[in-house]
Amino acid sequence: TCRDWFQLTLKEGLTVYRDQEFSGDMMQSHAVKRIEDVSSLRGRQFAEDAGPMSHPVRPDSYISMDNFYTATVYSKGAEVVRMYRTLLGKDGFRKGMDLYFERHDGNAVTCDDFLSAMGDANGVDLSQFSRWYQTNGTPTVKYSSKYDDETKTFYLTLSQESNSEDPLLIPISVGLLDKASGEEVVATKVLELKEKEQTFEFDGLKGDVLPSLLRGFSAPV
Repeated sequence: TCRDWFQLTLKEGLTVYRDQEFSGDMMQSHAVKRIEDVSSLRGRQFAEDAGPMSHPVRPDSYISMDNFYTATVYSKGAEVVRMYRTLLGKDGFRKGMDLYFERHDGNAVTCDDFLSAMGDANGVDLSQFSRWYQTNGTPTVKYSSKYDDETKTFYLTLSQESNSEDPLLIPISVGLLDKASGEEVVATKVLELKEKEQTFEFDGLKGDVLPSLLRGFSAPV
């Protein structure tokens, strides 16, 4: 049970995420289901975030309780839950869920309780990630890249802009494709964008590459 209405995204976001995963299993194609969900998110929730009704997934106030039943609270809330899964991995996310239920089964809970369980179960500090709960609008991530043929190193620079005064923790799932053949030379890995701008290095490459960014739509940006 949520402690108060401001925690609604904890219940509804988790419910939407679980429904998406279940539907992907039933369809026997998580990729097709993910395309469907992202298309809906970009069509409805991104528009809401860009307009006068923009609000965080955990609003600070409301005039009427009906105001809380929005694409942001539900669909973007599900994306926040999914980012836990992306950052912590399947096993880490399960450990976090197990600790969350162990601590709070039958209690009135908050989004912070969920975040603490996820962090404590995996021995990581997720305090920066909490900014997702209080930041409205759709963040923007830009990239630039270069390849050093002498050192066989690829440099990927990512930058972020959002309505948060401080940088968000944004998981960016990335793979690298050989520029000549198109074959994957670096499998998907999750980069943690924590600063306004960061540069990531990939060494030991045999030639120039193309970055495949935001795989699986790893963050709602």
